[in-house]
Amino acid sequence: MFHIVTTKGFAGVERYVCDVATETATRGWEVAVVGGDAQRMPAALGGGVRWEPGGVPLESLRSVRRLGRWDVCHAHMTAAETIAIGTRRTHRARVVSTRHFAAARGASRLGRIAAPWIAARLAREIAISEFVARHIERPPSAVVVSGVPELPCLWRSASRRVLVLQRLEPEKDSLTALRSWQASRLADEGWSLRVVGEGAERRTLERWVASEALAGVTFTGWADNVADEFRKAGILIASAPAEPLGLAVLQAMSAGVPVVACAGGGHLETIGLVADAPLFSAGDGSAGAAALRSLLSDSARERLSANGRRVVAERFTIGRHVDGLLAEYQAACGSPVLSRLASAASAERR
Repeated sequence: MFHIVTTKGFAGVERYVCDVATETATRGWEVAVVGGDAQRMPAALGGGVRWEPGGVPLESLRSVRRLGRWDVCHAHMTAAETIAIGTRRTHRARVVSTRHFAAARGASRLGRIAAPWIAARLAREIAISEFVARHIERPPSAVVVSGVPELPCLWRSASRRVLVLQRLEPEKDSLTALRSWQASRLADEGWSLRVVGEGAERRTLERWVASEALAGVTFTGWADNVADEFRKAGILIASAPAEPLGLAVLQAMSAGVPVVACAGGGHLETIGLVADAPLFSAGDGSAGAAALRSLLSDSARERLSANGRRVVAERFTIGRHVDGLLAEYQAACGSPVLSRLASAASAERR
């Protein structure tokens, strides 16, 4: 099977594709990926998954033609769906799509025009969360909640750093994270705030920090090694009010980092499942500050760290997620080859 994601980036969707592709390859499947950042995607995929360029539609078309025939084509986002369906005579695969965003298909006018044509030609449509399923234009074939690769417990109670790890775009509401930090006055108690990410709002946010003379704040841009960020983080704050799911939150939980999050969107399906998780109302910096301060004691952070890791291990592993995807591939194709592969993978895991 092959994945197609027609972007040049390496953000949440592209990281997700790499995680799923590498896990599927360990089950004995031949897997390829088209698209994503030309350096980071091959590095993340390793030697077990073939990578082809596909940052723009024409490049994706050429790569799909090079790949030839496959059983399943798994598309991510509208541009990739269009390429996947438009090249079916080449790859002959059943096209499965994952919906990553809580919105109707097509951010552009052309995408909205193509949306009905795409929907009519998909074999299966998968939502990454119940929140996404409720906000797309029709019920999906299935909700297969995303998972993350297992991480060791990287968190240490001595860490005194609050981490923001997200794209600095309007929908993430990073200003509320900064306001929460400001109101918490944790800087007066030896804590710092590290903002990891890039986006259209970075300069505006940096200017706001300077205008407020806000102490202890560092903007770093993107980090190649997320595990290093978790290793030094005492708390992660996730401020997006309508996060589709939140892979950074799940990764942090897996690494044992206590998470403070906005009480909305997919956060209610992840950190919201943890008993006594410190959630705050959307856009409310004072409530965000109170949530941060609720974790000042080592015992509170230790409890949230352990409970978060347990919830991820029980519900959000990449293995469990890929089990669900294989079932969807089987439903899409129903071929003897897929049946044998799925049975073999299941037997191996048992």
